[in-house]
Amino acid sequence: MEPFLKQTLNYCQQFPYPRKDYILRMIWRLIWFSVWRICWHRVNFLRPLILKCFGAKVPLNSMFFGSTWIEFPWNLTCGEYSAIGPRVHIYNLGRVSIGDNTVISQDAYLCAGTHNYNDPKMPLIKEPIIIGGSVWICAGSFIGPGVTISEGAIVGARGVAMNDVPPWTIVAGNPARPIKKRKITFSE
Repeated sequence: MEPFLKQTLNYCQQFPYPRKDYILRMIWRLIWFSVWRICWHRVNFLRPLILKCFGAKVPLNSMFFGSTWIEFPWNLTCGEYSAIGPRVHIYNLGRVSIGDNTVISQDAYLCAGTHNYNDPKMPLIKEPIIIGGSVWICAGSFIGPGVTISEGAIVGARGVAMNDVPPWTIVAGNPARPIKKRKITFSE
């Protein structure tokens, strides 16, 4: 390979964010390591209240566990009565929007950022993730940058969704593929 075509890390942008973002991130980490983690989980409104202080658009009736990590709270929108489980990692370099009545189960990873690997400088690309209402992201799932999980869909455990998921569809696997349609039935 020609030397000028080689990817070298010394070309990469060292600080891709404005200075204020680094300061806010440092304050957020301090809050997360202290106040966020010790909030009693039975008083659900405390963590959404903390997120609101950092610019997140979340209702007080949504639920976040103490081990949930949100990279940029100001890039998060969450709907009513949604639950974000233990050890969920929301790497929201781009905006992440979560609909009403949605469950994101333990150890799921939402990644709204990537790099342009065709450019030797590997610039950061921030692509939004949109998760509709009544969605279930099962345990250990990965949702990639720019993906939309439509209303009522389910991403099965350890599923890797790198493409959009149609409404009321259950997908599973790596890469996630449609398994069947979701049908809601009410038990008596």
